[in-house]
Amino acid sequence: MINLRIVLFFIGILISYLGIAMTLPLLIEIKNSDMNATNFLISTLLTLFLGISLILAFKEEEKKINVKDTILITTLSWPVIIILSSLPFYLDVNCKNYIDAIFEATSGLTTTGATVYNKVESLSSGILIWRALLQWLGGLGIIVFAIAIIPIFNIGGIRLFTQDWSEKPRDLHYRPKEIAKLLGSIYVSFTLIILILLCASGLNLFDAFSHALTTIATGGFSTKSASIGHYNNIFTELIIILGMLAASLPFTLYIACFRKNFTSLFDSQVLLFFSLIIFFVLSIALWIHLNNNINIFLALRLSLFNGISIMTGTGYSTANFSNWGYFANTMFLIMMLLGGCSGSTTGGFKIFRIQVLWALVIKELKTVRSPRAISNINLKNININENIINSVMLIFFCFILSIFLIASAFTYYGYDFITSISAAVTSVSVVGPGLGNIIGPEESFSQLPGVLKLLLAFGMVLGRLEYLAFLIILAPKFWIK
Repeated sequence: MINLRIVLFFIGILISYLGIAMTLPLLIEIKNSDMNATNFLISTLLTLFLGISLILAFKEEEKKINVKDTILITTLSWPVIIILSSLPFYLDVNCKNYIDAIFEATSGLTTTGATVYNKVESLSSGILIWRALLQWLGGLGIIVFAIAIIPIFNIGGIRLFTQDWSEKPRDLHYRPKEIAKLLGSIYVSFTLIILILLCASGLNLFDAFSHALTTIATGGFSTKSASIGHYNNIFTELIIILGMLAASLPFTLYIACFRKNFTSLFDSQVLLFFSLIIFFVLSIALWIHLNNNINIFLALRLSLFNGISIMTGTGYSTANFSNWGYFANTMFLIMMLLGGCSGSTTGGFKIFRIQVLWALVIKELKTVRSPRAISNINLKNININENIINSVMLIFFCFILSIFLIASAFTYYGYDFITSISAAVTSVSVVGPGLGNIIGPEESFSQLPGVLKLLLAFGMVLGRLEYLAFLIILAPKFWIK
């Protein structure tokens, strides 16, 4: 049975946390005597008022929360938090309309990194920090959702492909609340390490702080229109590469290492992830070296940073890779689709699900060769049953269908194929920049019609919820007592 009082109470807590987070850009605006100080003050007070009101109105002594309540809180909190976090953007003079504010807030919270601002240098310090902070908060929420909340659903094997410690249950004996605390500690520690290293590489404190927040979240919002390419600093690029890779691995592995089980770092998903990155980076580097006549070392540097940025769904850039040719663009599209590891801040279809699908293909080929033979799908010494396969296939179907529908909407509005397909993939895979001359890495999404911006924002949320939580609440049985 769904307890709406509990649902609204916890949403009130989330809203209150958002209001508290708004105080950081508010203080920055007050320090700089910027006109946005008033805007942030209004947004902060309104958000805190709503959050505290829900807490006081629906507070109960006994806070027993069931699976249905958890699913409803997860699903409903997204639109509510997006609407409230968009207020500072809407009140800012640089925002054209409320749809742009919704798009920017959605892109931030889902750690997508797509933006409607053509020149971010014109934004106030408070707005820049708010963009980065939204991605940082979104990244932390996504990890907790993937590791501590989704397994509670236990629907069709979700527990298996979202928790990479399942093969070694002895490594973790924590409840969701304890796991969330551990994840938060690891997340904050990584952020501080990246911040210190970026400062050491030559970035000022403001830029280092902003990029530390968005790197660990694999978000991609930058304080510069030219993104990381603005600095032209190889040390800065290497630090961010390491940060993106660290955020792309399952955070469950870090928790396992906390238990001194370092062999978890050699997980099959992790090894496949790094193998794919090496393959794509070398392929793109060789292509732009031969086709674009770029020095091989520069080609490797460009391919390494931008390739990892796209594969991890971060969306930083050091060059306009849309101009690297059809082969490179195709590679980037594939990397967008694949994404990183499950239990990380990355987007895409996830490497672990690719492993499940590949194992299914191998099984079917064996069945064709030997129809009478009984073959099982086994991954990480775990037998993959039919329920798990059906869940992966369902997500795969929704993933491809949503890309097709969004791309079709773009073609209906007259956009070319590369713009349409890359816009669809970059939103559903929560990557950030698209391809082409309209939404490429050196452009923004500001030129798009409002309808398409809302469609992309919806695609971002679906990609982050990974469809399942959204599909569950659409089922009539969910609402039956």
